[in-house]
Amino acid sequence: MGKRGPAPRPTALKLLHGERHLDRINPDEPQPRPADLTPPEDAAPAVLAVWRRVVAELEAMNLAFPADADCLRGYCEAVVSHRRACEVLARSGVLVKGLHGNLVRNPALQIQRDAALTMLRFAQEFGLTPSARSSIRAAEATGAGDDNPFAGSG
Repeated sequence: MGKRGPAPRPTALKLLHGERHLDRINPDEPQPRPADLTPPEDAAPAVLAVWRRVVAELEAMNLAFPADADCLRGYCEAVVSHRRACEVLARSGVLVKGLHGNLVRNPALQIQRDAALTMLRFAQEFGLTPSARSSIRAAEATGAGDDNPFAGSG
């Protein structure tokens, strides 16, 4: 059986969210190497457009690391898949003719829903949703907090 409850936040996000209890900070957490995120060479142009936009935001929040490239690609692919499903639904509607001529739910609805859930899960991990950012304080994000064990190490 897996662990219960939400997945723990990385230490950097805990600090950005204002964690004041030092016993909840893992000083031995592995740190990803800082480097530029290079876009995947085999990605579609639509995926690359999302990649560039999101990487710019992650860099602004100091959360862009090459170790996260595969998860970031998954997010970008889900965004493009969601957009395409929305386009199909706009053209064909939520009901389409089924095998026997009766109206059935458009299969693009399931694709749209699955992509939206995937996007949300990845976005929460990267701090890309309003709720994920709601408790981030700019002072901690810039390293101005006195109790930040990572201040000045980046």
